[in-house]
Amino acid sequence: MPHSGPAPAPGTGAPDTRYTLQVEDLVVEVLTEDGWASVVDGVSFAVARGETLGIVGESGSGKSVTCLSIAGLMPARQTRVRAEVLRVLDHDLTRLTPREMSDIRGPNIAMIFQEPMTSLNPAFTVGDQIAEVLRRHEGLSRRASRDRAVGLLERVGVPDPRRRAAQYPFEFSGGMRQRVMIAIALACNPDVIIADEPTTALDVTVQAQILELLREIQREHGMSVIVITHDLGVVADVCDRVLVMYAGQIVESAAIDDLFDAPHHPYMEGLLAAMPRMDRPAAELSVVEGQPPRVGGMPAGCRFHPRCPYTTDGCTTGSAPELRAARPADGAHRAGSAHSTRCLRHTELTLRGAS
Repeated sequence: MPHSGPAPAPGTGAPDTRYTLQVEDLVVEVLTEDGWASVVDGVSFAVARGETLGIVGESGSGKSVTCLSIAGLMPARQTRVRAEVLRVLDHDLTRLTPREMSDIRGPNIAMIFQEPMTSLNPAFTVGDQIAEVLRRHEGLSRRASRDRAVGLLERVGVPDPRRRAAQYPFEFSGGMRQRVMIAIALACNPDVIIADEPTTALDVTVQAQILELLREIQREHGMSVIVITHDLGVVADVCDRVLVMYAGQIVESAAIDDLFDAPHHPYMEGLLAAMPRMDRPAAELSVVEGQPPRVGGMPAGCRFHPRCPYTTDGCTTGSAPELRAARPADGAHRAGSAHSTRCLRHTELTLRGAS
């Protein structure tokens, strides 16, 4: 199974010190009325220390399920997760018990959840919710954890942090709640932070502040960051490399500049065409026609072919194409970049980028 970047050590499952996170052939199935159905199918990628990886795609493409599965947060009775390799540094996540996985979350992998309005417990002060993480994973006393919580609130830009630590979530705006979520994620200096739609419910000014905060924190600590989003503007602003997901599969992966300048999958071309831009009127925006396939009802051949304007007979039969290295005829890729696509016709098509 090809990877979105340089491949982790193949076959052995051994740690590769170049990467903080390694994922190889991740499959996630959910229990439906008709039985087990795949929602993530053969996803493989690796994230280097200090790298920001973006995962983009429509709702239902498998972005959040992929990352929740890595963090061990999918419901056990309704979900089956398997992978050839699932590793954070030297921790093999496929071999951990639920208790051991709980020990990993916080010090090694942390998550900023999608909805700050509902992700905090309304019955506890924000200071207590941050301090709980520190007591659980670092064994700090109540006083010491409380002091650290105040320091973390200050670090993420919450004004008057000692007073605010004693307040409840309903006393915070959406942007301030998101800062609290970031403080909780940062509490144990994790190796990997997964930010699931970290700016969805925020206005544009607060979005910019949150993204800049994430960049500052990453520069200071050298941690790996995965940003899940449908907002290509966020991707362009903060990410080094991008995975494009559709119907549970990675359909394209590339460095950010390569992907925006010269996409090699029609789905990514469609996403770029639908992105609002300052240099063209809203009337020129296009849409990706049709709907994603339903869970358990994947089409034969390329999963995107029912919506693709470039479909030929070869796209509609057999199994889904493999993710393979893109080979542009014009040599437009930057030296050293790794660009992969799942499009059978990528050497024939010249797709429109964002330029």
